[in-house]
Amino acid sequence: RSILHETGTTAVFVTHDRDEALRLGDRLAVMMDGRVLKEGRPQEVLARPASQEVAAFVGTETVLPGVVRNEQQGLLDVEVAPEKHVAAVGRSTVGSRVLVCLRPEEVTLLEPHQEGHSSARNHFLGTVQEVSDLGLFLRVTLDCGFLIVAYATRISVSEMAIALGQPLVASFKATAVHLIPQ
Repeated sequence: RSILHETGTTAVFVTHDRDEALRLGDRLAVMMDGRVLKEGRPQEVLARPASQEVAAFVGTETVLPGVVRNEQQGLLDVEVAPEKHVAAVGRSTVGSRVLVCLRPEEVTLLEPHQEGHSSARNHFLGTVQEVSDLGLFLRVTLDCGFLIVAYATRISVSEMAIALGQPLVASFKATAVHLIPQ
């Protein structure tokens, strides 16, 4: 990256390593089956995948089918399971089918008694289904009537004594949700 920057050289770099592509690229294109499915600045491709395939490739681990039930001042109410609704910032027509995409680093885990006032509009009580070691942090999967994946530091997992079957609240902002029209 530094050599390319210093010399002003343009290069096309092909990799299957998502982290490498994000570190080195000024622009990113996700190709599958010989077709470019999403192209743009790395953070745009990461935060706003164009399809379920791109979402999976860029690390979006929570992808839920949903139906837009209400829209008010740019805030959408998306039903993702019976009596389970996600608040998301966006534009869509009531009745539209969408995929609700949420990156695991956008999810905060709370003990049920910690839930209070915050700017996060989404709070779902669930139980821990899986805890996976990813090296520097852990991947925690909650069953909230649908699965939500969160990343947590080792210190947080230890302090909260996160274990299988434990009740926790998954919390995230409406601005963290990305919707893909279906």
